[in-house]
Amino acid sequence: MNKKQFALLIVQLGAVIAAGLISGDSLYAGANAAVGVIFNFLVSLNFPAGFIFGFIYAVTNGILAFQTRVYATFAFMIFLQAPMAVYSYVKWKKAKSNTDSHMKIMTRRQLVLLCSLMAMLGLMMYFVLQALGSSSVIFDDIFFVCSVSACLLLAAYFKNAYIITLLSGLFGTVLWTVQYLKTNQGLSVAVFYLIVFMNSCIAVGQQYKPIYKRGK
Repeated sequence: MNKKQFALLIVQLGAVIAAGLISGDSLYAGANAAVGVIFNFLVSLNFPAGFIFGFIYAVTNGILAFQTRVYATFAFMIFLQAPMAVYSYVKWKKAKSNTDSHMKIMTRRQLVLLCSLMAMLGLMMYFVLQALGSSSVIFDDIFFVCSVSACLLLAAYFKNAYIITLLSGLFGTVLWTVQYLKTNQGLSVAVFYLIVFMNSCIAVGQQYKPIYKRGK
């Protein structure tokens, strides 16, 4: 990590902490968002160590989601994100040790399959969340589907994961902004997902720029 990247990380952490202070978030929520920022920032720069923070974030954010009745996020964090963070750390470390290893791009067939599975999962979760009485069914559903997809694609070392993470950050921002407007809690988490969105935009540019140049 160079000096500019480190300075950007400090700015992002400062933004999350400031948001938590403004909205009166609990110390737990603020710390959770800060860990999430470190996780997302390191992964967006392709550092395997980010997944160590990813595991911690998954557990702490899962508990927070359960407390605020965002049930799809709770299930995703505890039962998928946490174990996949461990798997991804091992997978990325192994890939990094192999100088010939590069992040893959999904084929057209794989993309069609991914979109189909995302649509089916989204439809199923819509009815599940309605039955559970989720506080924000639509955004909880879309955020869940994008988060699951991004988690699995990152574990499989696909560049496409950053595009899905971009969508996850966007809908996560909306979801937790709605939560903040309803409960006056969670602004730091909303700012965190806004940062996820911005970091993902940077990561997409870094990952796809060489491909675009080759195609010209």
